[in-house]
Amino acid sequence: MIDDLIRLDSGHSPEKVLKDIAYALGQSAIVAITDRTGKIVYVNKLFTKIAQYSMDELVGADHRIINSGYHPPSFFKDMWRTIGRGGKWRGEVCNKAKDGTYYWVDTTIVPFLNEKGRPYQYISIRYDITASKESERMIRDLAYNDQLTKLPNRTSFRKVLHEEIAQAEKKGAKLAFVYLNIDRLRYVNDSLGHEAGDYILSVVSKRLKRVLSEKHVIGRLSGDEFGIILKGIRKAEDAERLTQEIQQFLKEPIAVMGQSQTLSLSCGIALYPEHAKKPSELTMKAEKALSVAKEHGGGGYEVYQHGTASKTLERILMENELRKSVHLGEFHLDYQPKMNFKTGKLAGVEALVRWNHPDLGRIPPDKFIPVAEETKLIAPLGEWVLREACTQARKWQDSGYGPFRVAVNMSAIQLEEPTILDTIKNILDETGVTTDLIEIELTESAFADREGMQEKICEIRALGIMVSIDDFGTGYSTFSYIKELQADTVKIDMSFVRDIHLNEDSRAIVKAIVMLADTVGLNVIAEGVEYEEQVEILKELGCREGQGYYYSKPMSSNDFEKFMGK
Repeated sequence: MIDDLIRLDSGHSPEKVLKDIAYALGQSAIVAITDRTGKIVYVNKLFTKIAQYSMDELVGADHRIINSGYHPPSFFKDMWRTIGRGGKWRGEVCNKAKDGTYYWVDTTIVPFLNEKGRPYQYISIRYDITASKESERMIRDLAYNDQLTKLPNRTSFRKVLHEEIAQAEKKGAKLAFVYLNIDRLRYVNDSLGHEAGDYILSVVSKRLKRVLSEKHVIGRLSGDEFGIILKGIRKAEDAERLTQEIQQFLKEPIAVMGQSQTLSLSCGIALYPEHAKKPSELTMKAEKALSVAKEHGGGGYEVYQHGTASKTLERILMENELRKSVHLGEFHLDYQPKMNFKTGKLAGVEALVRWNHPDLGRIPPDKFIPVAEETKLIAPLGEWVLREACTQARKWQDSGYGPFRVAVNMSAIQLEEPTILDTIKNILDETGVTTDLIEIELTESAFADREGMQEKICEIRALGIMVSIDDFGTGYSTFSYIKELQADTVKIDMSFVRDIHLNEDSRAIVKAIVMLADTVGLNVIAEGVEYEEQVEILKELGCREGQGYYYSKPMSSNDFEKFMGK
């Protein structure tokens, strides 16, 4: 490189070129040079600034002066093994400044070799990534923990349940899943406000931690529902006894806003491996037992019984009609545009499945999609949605619209189907649509640590189809970290966008997501954009695209063509 620069800049001496390079490096990076034993012989001003030591304090010392104790000895042994052999080493290192604060640096160490090819000095070039690491920590906390109760959230709890069942299977142990619901909490919210309800939820979480030993696992599954994994269970009576203790302890009155509230709690219990061996089935059966407990008036508990008829008439009707409608094709797609913030032009469109039942009327997706997933009807329904969207994309392509991508939602359950890749390929062949016009949106749970899931996502991308993470920031976040995600785009969940013009926390979360996505080259789309003020803030934070009622509600293909013609 130096020879090339000298040749291109023939008007200056080699010494001048080298000085310019050294100056540029010194102004932009944290630089240190050590001898072959690791003793510091040079540091630049940026090093002294971040470490808060003077040059005199650093020169002559070794890097133990800034060792934070965060990394195990093996971490540094690996580093020394690499550079001692003349190789370049790169990693992220947590160091400690003189005042005791910690900072993170992206570090590259390059050995200087003598004529025998042995290192005689090492230069380390570091860049401060503390802000990025703090953003990762904040999003990881959001991803895994419920912010009100500080308990594991639903996705984190589900992951732990997978791990606990795997351990129990190895050891031949038993577990109990307790699905706990606070009866009629909505009445507290209605009469005293959501602050009172939130306070009760925080008290319940603290009491659960007190009544249960640390070996058991507690998580908040939804608004008024908690999940508990009871370990060391030998028989159903053990789980029943602990559940009774929990209920009794939680019934102690809670003083809130000058009133005394005594809680009623319903619990459903399912046992591993007696009732189910898979996490999803164990959860479902505990939930069915909970439904029975509530049907009996609440305030008690039920242990799952094989063949429990816990479905309501509404649920039975929904499931039956869903089966018929999938068979008869009584669904249609609406389309919602995604817009480029900078240009104001169409960037893509999301295809959204809708169900207008001839007798029951319009049924919202949040009602029928969960039923479709539980009954596995999501597989044929999802196949129909993908085929319909690909057909429409080809029609728009042939009519001269675009080019733009049509995004299709795909459930994690669909992705688990062994034939899903063949299904996608067949639909692409049948419709003749090119893969650059199709995008698949997956929820974060699809990126969780499931066998074969990541591999399938990679294979989908290998076809030329873009993959997006939907509702980003609310789940697994997958924050197995953002830099490891097999995706092209993240869609920031609307819960963070809805109040971004009012809430500093939401603004900080969006800023962190955008910054981390930028570092690994992921596109960012904001969902739920409704106001111009939100658009301006999102643009300012670096978000490139948006989707929501500010631009358009979901509409039919004909109306969407009129929208494109504006």
